[in-house]
Amino acid sequence: MQNSDSGKKTFLIGITGMIGGGKSTATKILEEMGCFGINADRLAKRYTEPDSPILIELVELLGSEILDEKGKPDRKKISEIVFNNPEKLSRLNQLIHPLVRKDFQKILETTAKGKMVIWEVPLLFETDAYTLCDTTVTVDSDPEESILRTISRDKVKKENVLARIKNQLPLTEKLKRADYILRNRGNIDSLREECKSLYSTLLGKML
Repeated sequence: MQNSDSGKKTFLIGITGMIGGGKSTATKILEEMGCFGINADRLAKRYTEPDSPILIELVELLGSEILDEKGKPDRKKISEIVFNNPEKLSRLNQLIHPLVRKDFQKILETTAKGKMVIWEVPLLFETDAYTLCDTTVTVDSDPEESILRTISRDKVKKENVLARIKNQLPLTEKLKRADYILRNRGNIDSLREECKSLYSTLLGKML
């Protein structure tokens, strides 16, 4: 927790869950209630997009096969390589995570200062990200439904989703490590009620 110039404290909530489990939906609901949302994947995405500022490093790490016909990084090709190669995934994370952390800290010190911040991080407990948080939340979801949602959303094959899941902690472990759990095994209204209850609880801790 950080103090802003106005004396208000920044309260940082780390939220995670399995792929397609409803992290983004829960984050959006909490944003509507007053939280300031930061998405770690969105911050990381700029480093693998066509105008990546680390293009040379990406090619050195993953090879020129990640480039499209215009010589720009192809995110789909990058995903196919790293999610089937744990060593390359680890090295890619080592390259990108410090950059994302720097971007994140800049947001915390500027636009998010003094606010209740919901930080959406798929690898919250797989990295040291959770140590920066005032509290942590895991979204509990039905694994099979989460997989089907991801297949539909990302237009990928089931084996691609399973490869990504394999590189994360099991949902059961994420649930054990979290301070709070949001149940997402019903409809959007039930998740909204879960978020409302959580927001009230955490608002009390922040004040």
